[in-house]
Amino acid sequence: MEHETLLLSRQDIEACLDMRNCLTIVEEVFKAHGENRVVMPPKLTLRLEDHDGWINAMPAYFEPYHAAGLKWAGGWRQNITRGLPYIMATILLIDAQTGFLLSVMEGGLITDLRTGAATAIAAKYLARKDARIVAMIGAGVQGRMQVSGLSHVFSLSEIRVADVMADARTAFVQDMGKELGIPIRETADNEEAVRGADIVITATTSDQVLVHNDWVARGAFVASLGSYPELDPRLILSSDKLVVDSWAQNMHRGELSRLVLEGRITEKDIHAEMGQIVHGSKSARESNDETIVACLIGLGTHDIACAHFVYQEAKKKKLGRTFSFCTFG
Repeated sequence: MEHETLLLSRQDIEACLDMRNCLTIVEEVFKAHGENRVVMPPKLTLRLEDHDGWINAMPAYFEPYHAAGLKWAGGWRQNITRGLPYIMATILLIDAQTGFLLSVMEGGLITDLRTGAATAIAAKYLARKDARIVAMIGAGVQGRMQVSGLSHVFSLSEIRVADVMADARTAFVQDMGKELGIPIRETADNEEAVRGADIVITATTSDQVLVHNDWVARGAFVASLGSYPELDPRLILSSDKLVVDSWAQNMHRGELSRLVLEGRITEKDIHAEMGQIVHGSKSARESNDETIVACLIGLGTHDIACAHFVYQEAKKKKLGRTFSFCTFG
């Protein structure tokens, strides 16, 4: 019996997955984490310092779909000079019962969509229901996905964008204003973007403080997505609730890693993981005055659940092409 593997391009994935259905999948995955219906070891990182890059191995199993696989994804700072995106990713989807390789697919688009969706779902539970103004620090691809996801959850009245690259800010304002139909304002600096904002998001490759505690309005929701610390430690330590997507990962990478290493944050300082909040075993926002910080560095379960959805849709639509490594049996 011959078994075939489905090869899916970015264009194939675009025809199968959009932000709206990604939001549904991401929320379902968060809930499954709260129900302990997933298997997800912490990310394993291969650092390629000679090439100014890094890559993560992210294996995961999502029991509700019986979906298993691996995302192999990383970033290379010099890629912009090579005509390539900073993030490069591939997803391998397997049959959980046999281990057979069902699909090999481009992983960048799923990474982008599910990251934007994860913040939007976190904001659904942790931001004020009347949140209208968003401060977006970082005008890259992920910044675009962030505001796209939020626009499906909130009735936004204004998006403010800040970025060290003027061309990126201008393109963001033009492109996302047209796509979302929401007023978008290019700001002179991060402080102008943040002051008075209901939702503040950092999505950059920076390793410095981008948002200071004094700028953040009482009752704001702040989300940090970077691989390195980007928030004023005072903001994190004084927040009313500190939430993570996975403590096992946050304790040694991303926003909280430095504070954990210094002994200033331990697991007891974490209010909850997002899975517990979506499941309902831990509280979400309880008052409009709460300032809540979420550190979301990415779950492999989101990637694999989205990949499973894409695989099923691609088969229905007869997208992609198949190949065989060998004939079995």
